[in-house]
Amino acid sequence: MSAGFEMSVTLQVRQDVEDYEGWKPAFDGHESTRRQHGATGHRVLREGNSLTVLVDFPDEESAQGFMSDPTLREAMAKGGVIGAPSVNIVNSVEEVHY
Repeated sequence: MSAGFEMSVTLQVRQDVEDYEGWKPAFDGHESTRRQHGATGHRVLREGNSLTVLVDFPDEESAQGFMSDPTLREAMAKGGVIGAPSVNIVNSVEEVHY
């Protein structure tokens, strides 16, 4: 483990959206709710309209709390998410930047 690395969990959400430009404002508008549940940052990976969103939380309880927030479904609907997303909570075991 490198110096300064803190154990955390990442909420990994894979989803298809109607269009990225319509999804992004809904995602950005939901930032305050992510922060209220303890989120410390996020990354968005994109291939066309298929997205993987990685949201970092200090612990699994915080991530679970965010996932059960009723406004999450509303934000996904507003953003044009197609079908049910694939959602996992994964543990960070190493982080190295080059």
